This record gives sequence, structure tokens and C-alpha cells, in this order.
Amino acid sequence: MTDEKIEEVAAEEENEPIYYKPKMLSLIATVAMWVGWVVLVVFILVVVAQALYLNGIAAQGSMNLIDMMKDAQQGQQVQMYIYTNMVIPFFTGLSLFLLLQAAAIGLNALLEIDFNVREQK
Repeated sequence: MTDEKIEEVAAEEENEPIYYKPKMLSLIATVAMWVGWVVLVVFILVVVAQALYLNGIAAQGSMNLIDMMKDAQQGQQVQMYIYTNMVIPFFTGLSLFLLLQAAAIGLNALLEIDFNVREQK
């Protein structure tokens, strides 16, 4: 490296914040956003797989899912299965998705605020 490039790199490092690196923070925000979408898709696929499994069980008894829920013997068990294996995982995935999206948006907003404050100085 020439002396001129070393001075340019040193000048850029002086302008960077002390406690974080904007490029790394932006990368973390982007990864959080994509991981949030992957989590949501995976949890939706889990719910769909559970629904197909439950529908297969109902088909073995030559019923459909609604008739199986109305049945006095199996109705409560089916409702508990739906609650524990479909509803809870769906809301867990949805909450993780919202949490990761909020983190990504918050990090991007903090970066924008920091860049705007630097430009005003």
C-alpha cells in the first residue's frame, strides 16, 4: 500500500463510531430480516404438516376433520392436538418473526439516525 492509501484508510477509521461498525450493524439487520422470514416459513410448514397428518388420521377412520372433532370420544383429543401442535407453534413462529423484523427495522433506523447526525455536523 502506498502512503496515500494508508492515510485514506486511517481517515476513514477516525470517522467511524467507536463502539460499533456501521457495516457490521447493517449486515446483522439484514440477516435478522431474512432469518425472520425463514422462521415464519418453517413454522407455517410445520403447521401444514400437522394438518395433513391429522387429516390422514381422520381419513383412516373414513371421516373428515370436522366429523372427527364433533365425535364425542375423539373431539376433545383432536381439539387438544390442534391447540398443542398447530396453534401454539404458529403463534410462536409469528412472534419470533415479528421480533426479528422489529430488531432489523430498529437497527436500520438507528443507523439512519446516526448517518443523519453525522451529515449535520
